[in-house]
Amino acid sequence: MAKPIAPLYQGGNPSFPLSYSATTPYNSRVESQELAWSAGDTESPKNYQFVGFRPGFPLQASELNEIQEHFQMQLTLSMSMMHNWICSGAGPTWWGWNDQYPGDGSGVELPTDDVPNTGVGVGGGVGGGGHEQMNAISGPGWRGATPLHPFASPYRQQANATSSPSVEFEKLNDNELKITINPGWWFVEVRGYNDGSSSVGHISGLKHWIYVNEPYDTTIAVGDGGDVDIPVGFELQSKYYRCCDTSDDSEENPCDPNLGDNAAGFANSVACGASRYAIDAIGVNHPTNWPTDGDWSASAITEYENLSLICKVNPVQRTVRYMNNLLIGQFTQ
Repeated sequence: MAKPIAPLYQGGNPSFPLSYSATTPYNSRVESQELAWSAGDTESPKNYQFVGFRPGFPLQASELNEIQEHFQMQLTLSMSMMHNWICSGAGPTWWGWNDQYPGDGSGVELPTDDVPNTGVGVGGGVGGGGHEQMNAISGPGWRGATPLHPFASPYRQQANATSSPSVEFEKLNDNELKITINPGWWFVEVRGYNDGSSSVGHISGLKHWIYVNEPYDTTIAVGDGGDVDIPVGFELQSKYYRCCDTSDDSEENPCDPNLGDNAAGFANSVACGASRYAIDAIGVNHPTNWPTDGDWSASAITEYENLSLICKVNPVQRTVRYMNNLLIGQFTQ
């Protein structure tokens, strides 16, 4: 079964207007790099964000076409995210979209006269509660990581769709809650390089669409936690990939032989051009020793600032919310 890449999909050869095909001269690599993989493939989508043209190297027509298609792909995902978040979930604004995850954690469709008051701009009370100013819900795109859709996928009519929610949680025992982040498209902000150091000196504020290829999870201690939100986020890794022969590849200086000139219908690594800048998720985590009394340790602050935040857990309220306060659900005592 194909990976859930909706709203994008492969509809032909190629389906993107300028993508690679031996029958056309355009040879953009976006579709083959970001969409052309199946469930049995070991290669993840490359999540290339930028084409880095290097002085003194040849310029390929396919690299210019790649920029165009990549821009349009990012725009499509951004507009789809806005639609999905405004039109799905719980509350009067979103009523009737999703009967699996109405936002109160029950998994049961709510009657029209008793929907929880959790629309955009409204304080997201629990159990159908009223307005809570501190829980006022904003739109998507906060500083961190936002999924393409907040609950179950709305793209169920497509062959590569999935009904799995973007974020799931499970109470393991009296003291532990497991948060699982599922595969799919995520709108992320790199908070710091995860290169073995704790430096956060490379924050740019730019946001990027990446495809997360596998589920990640983290377990949070909630048994004795205080009334303080515990944040959960992606650990992200960014790399530069140069064009080179496969024999030159290394962990310290990665390369991609498929970036060679493809004017003849195949990548010729002898004629290398631009490099690529890529961003990938390498895990999900939460800060350890998170303060319950407002006294943050230096290590907790560093861990917090290195995460691209997705959601937050409150042990006392027993809630899991996105960073914009949208209620994902409540867990039991």
